[in-house]
Amino acid sequence: MTDTAFSGEFNINRFSKGKRSRGQAIIGGQSPRKNKFLPLIGKVRLGFKQSKPHPIPLLVKEMESSSLKRTYRPNVLMSYRLKKCAFTLSEVLITLGIIGVVAAMTLPSVMQNYREKETVAKLKKVYSILSQALVSAINDTGMTVDQWDLKNGGSAEGSQELVEQYFKPHLKIADDCQNLNSCIGEKKYRYLNGQEHISYAGQGAYKHLVLADGQLVIFLVGGSFKNCSDGKSDCAYIYIDINGYYRGPNQFGKDAFMFGMKKDQIRPWGTQIENPKFSSVCNTKSSYGYSCTAWVIFNENMDYLHCDDLQWGTKTKCK
Repeated sequence: MTDTAFSGEFNINRFSKGKRSRGQAIIGGQSPRKNKFLPLIGKVRLGFKQSKPHPIPLLVKEMESSSLKRTYRPNVLMSYRLKKCAFTLSEVLITLGIIGVVAAMTLPSVMQNYREKETVAKLKKVYSILSQALVSAINDTGMTVDQWDLKNGGSAEGSQELVEQYFKPHLKIADDCQNLNSCIGEKKYRYLNGQEHISYAGQGAYKHLVLADGQLVIFLVGGSFKNCSDGKSDCAYIYIDINGYYRGPNQFGKDAFMFGMKKDQIRPWGTQIENPKFSSVCNTKSSYGYSCTAWVIFNENMDYLHCDDLQWGTKTKCK
């Protein structure tokens, strides 16, 4: 076949049977050097659609023009894209150490704040339970406390009668403390200032109960019973250990609190009317802690354990 000039469309697929390398066309199965149509390839319009360019070379080209200024072969680039970052062991240990230090510094205060809030909630709950029981007892008998037969107060019989006859029917009780050792031990309670008080197990005039939620309740009909008709004096006293005796710390103002029973209501000790200067009756340096009860119930905090300048209506929190 001789060289012949021609024009028009030329479908190269009809003659392509041989191998083609990148950027070359093999016509009629012949090599590029012997193929006489090779000079014409640049002049003909190919009759097949070319596929889209492979994304990897384009990505390489883009990376070359980017701030990386590096060239990657396709296989290296793919491994680069699939590579995952991770922390070293030393970095992990340093981070854990920092977390541990921060936790050691903050955890005690967090736990103390949680326990104080728990104490507030428990004290308010037992106050509500006892108040409802008193109202129920008054409604059942049709008489106020000063009219009840409590042996004129100041005796074990009076406290026993108060509990068995009037309160016990209206309370959910876990232990009526017939075996006193199951409810309380011989170790003395303490005042808020740290001084020793008394052991409530060794006092015959008291009557003990453990409520269903675990609170230890101690009743005492005092000598002022005969004078409580005026509504000002206490007909009886109620001591509360909100987490029971055997869990400690058994200290007034922390887990032990006191209430006074008037002829028609139960009132927490240390109200603003009775003790307008709060800091003088509830502080960790000089007070017994009886009068902290009203503060915990009405202000819902125990900040008196952390500062000594709290006052009703003016400063009710340390911060």
